[in-house]
Amino acid sequence: MKKSRLISTRLEEEDAKVLEEIAKEENVDKATLIRKWILSKITEHRLEKAAEKYRKGLISVEEAAKMANTTIWKFIEYIREKNIWPPFQSKEELEKELEQTKKLLKQDS
Repeated sequence: MKKSRLISTRLEEEDAKVLEEIAKEENVDKATLIRKWILSKITEHRLEKAAEKYRKGLISVEEAAKMANTTIWKFIEYIREKNIWPPFQSKEELEKELEQTKKLLKQDS
């Protein structure tokens, strides 16, 4: 079992009431709702950071997916949705990256 740690925060009364309303709508307790939101934001942050490095040409798709703690396919879907493209690469660089991707995809199968 993974270790967990309690983290607390303060909210203004109005925000706390809105949180309670949303939790009721979602049919979950407040802690579950907050945990879900935090984990979602962590995932989004990882994707953004990895996508930025990918856009700058600092890392490959595979490295970015690993950095974002997701699959290659999910990372590709993310960058397509955000219209993020790597910098221009020569034909040789693209072919090398394609071969690396093919090898990694065979390993995932």
